[in-house]
Amino acid sequence: MKKTAQLCLLTLLALFMSVLSASAQDGEKLYIYKFCVTCHGQKGISMAPNYPNLARQNERYLINQVKDIIAKKRANKLTLLMTEHPVVISISDEEIAAVAAYMNSIK
Repeated sequence: MKKTAQLCLLTLLALFMSVLSASAQDGEKLYIYKFCVTCHGQKGISMAPNYPNLARQNERYLINQVKDIIAKKRANKLTLLMTEHPVVISISDEEIAAVAAYMNSIK
């Protein structure tokens, strides 16, 4: 029951955030709105060893990785968190590119 309530709350929050991010073209804002920050940390530096750092990564590499994960070409327990989250799987190609550009630009 608790897990169902959490999922419902997350879904409502996801819907709210997706409305906000629809008008946002800024990669930094999208990084937060699309919940990337949750696992990959502030400024793309993960606090958990299981999640990769995204800061300073090549843009094309990041774009390809996200697209492969969403398409379920890469599947493991960690990518399951991305493929099952309604906000993450609703990310557009333009939003992926904006987040990748932001991650690449971090000094």
